[in-house]
Amino acid sequence: MPYFESIKNLTNAQKLMLLNQLVQMAKADNSFKFIEFKYLTDVAELMGISTSQLEAVLEGKVVAGPLPKRKIEKAWHLYRLAVMMMIDHDINMEEITFLKKIAHSFNLSSKSVDAMLRAMHTNKGGMLFYEDLKRIFAKENTAD
Repeated sequence: MPYFESIKNLTNAQKLMLLNQLVQMAKADNSFKFIEFKYLTDVAELMGISTSQLEAVLEGKVVAGPLPKRKIEKAWHLYRLAVMMMIDHDINMEEITFLKKIAHSFNLSSKSVDAMLRAMHTNKGGMLFYEDLKRIFAKENTAD
C-alpha cells in the first residue's frame, strides 16, 4: 500500500492523534522549525484535516485517539514520526527517546525502531516502502 493511501485510510480520530504526535516529535528537541511545520501542514492537507482542526492540534486541544491495531499500521505510524524527526537533519536523543516511547506503547521493540532508522539512513531521502517496513517489523509479536 502506498504511503499516501495508508494515510487516507485512517479514521479522523487516528489522523488527529498522528498529527498530535507529529507536533510532539517536532517539539521534542525544544524547537519547532519551519520545515517541520511545513511537513505537518502537508500531512494534514493529504489527510483532509481542516485548518481549524490543525490549529486545535497545534494548541494542544487534541491529545488522544485510538492506537493503530495492526503491526503494519503501527510501523507506518512510527515511520511518519521518524520522517518528522529527520526532516530538519538534526536528530537528537530526545527525539529518538520519544520515538522509542511510542514504539513501546505499541508493544514494538527498540531493536525494530533502530533497524527502521538504519534503513532510512541507508535509503536516499529516508524513504521506506510498505515491504521495507513489513520486513523490519516482521519479528515483532503483535497481531497483523
